[in-house]
Amino acid sequence: MDPPAAERAPRHSHVTIVSPALERDLWRLKRAAPFLAILLLFAAVYGAAFYASGLMMGPQERWVKPVAPARRFGLSPETVSFQSSDGIALKAWWEMPWSVPASKGTVILVHGAQMNKTGMAFTAARLLPQGFSVLVLDLRAHGESGGDYTTFGYKEALDVQAAIQWVKTHHADERIALLGYSSGAVASLLAAARTPGVAAVIADSAYLDPTDVLRRENEFLQHPPPNVHVPLLHRLRLWLFTSPEFSWLVRTAFHLRSGVPFNPPEANVLDAVRKIDRIPVLYLSAERDPVVPRETLERLYRATATSNKRLVVLPGAYHSAMAGDPRRYMAEVTAFLDAAFGTQATPEP
Repeated sequence: MDPPAAERAPRHSHVTIVSPALERDLWRLKRAAPFLAILLLFAAVYGAAFYASGLMMGPQERWVKPVAPARRFGLSPETVSFQSSDGIALKAWWEMPWSVPASKGTVILVHGAQMNKTGMAFTAARLLPQGFSVLVLDLRAHGESGGDYTTFGYKEALDVQAAIQWVKTHHADERIALLGYSSGAVASLLAAARTPGVAAVIADSAYLDPTDVLRRENEFLQHPPPNVHVPLLHRLRLWLFTSPEFSWLVRTAFHLRSGVPFNPPEANVLDAVRKIDRIPVLYLSAERDPVVPRETLERLYRATATSNKRLVVLPGAYHSAMAGDPRRYMAEVTAFLDAAFGTQATPEP
């Protein structure tokens, strides 16, 4: 039997009261939602581009870590320090020959991207017995040098110019030659076109622009040679910088972070070699280089203003003129340097 109506518990209805101010805020939030979604999407995309650009521009472990100590290459250098004109702290190995009464001249050795000075130590150790002093440079963002990003030869030319100045300041009687590999060859050609006092340039596997190099390398590594392991991160790096969908975004992030376009117009190597009209230049190319083919070196050779120039194609199946025949490589290099310096060849020990 139901209790009387008066004894029944009162029923409370729950009514949510929203203030007019909160209603206005919710309405504004709903209107702004599409814009917020676009902003979040843009932030996510730019964050991905920011990360991707860092894969190519910022120091990685293998850029900094030496391949081996100097003594493993037969070197006992002094580590020297100097600065580029834009304030980057640079390090290099300096060593004079011990097998001859006097140095024939100094060869500044300039490594390529994603390497460091130990990548040129093999060459340095074979130049010393031939009577040449060596300054083996760490480019910015590589090895022991400072800097937060690489520009594939453009800003690195300032590093080479600083190395030239160091030799002129500390060893004023030394004639100076530059020997650069890949992006180091690009930096050496740019520096030689801008800097008086260079006696010769050797450009090993120099390229016209980094975009072409990355595109060719990406195509080549789609079907790498047997027993060649290509790290996934390296594949990703190449794809992001060469794919039509993402490359413009990643390059824009590169420009915003570094202040330098990925392909600066001032870094045009063809323009630079047209100004090299008084010193000998040796171009070295690997016969089957898929990244910088022989035609590229031939274009550079034809554009170089000096009449004292050579193009030597050596055996090799990848991006290294030395790898196929190191003995012949060194013979070509030392013969060219002796001719440029006006010195006599030193018998090989």
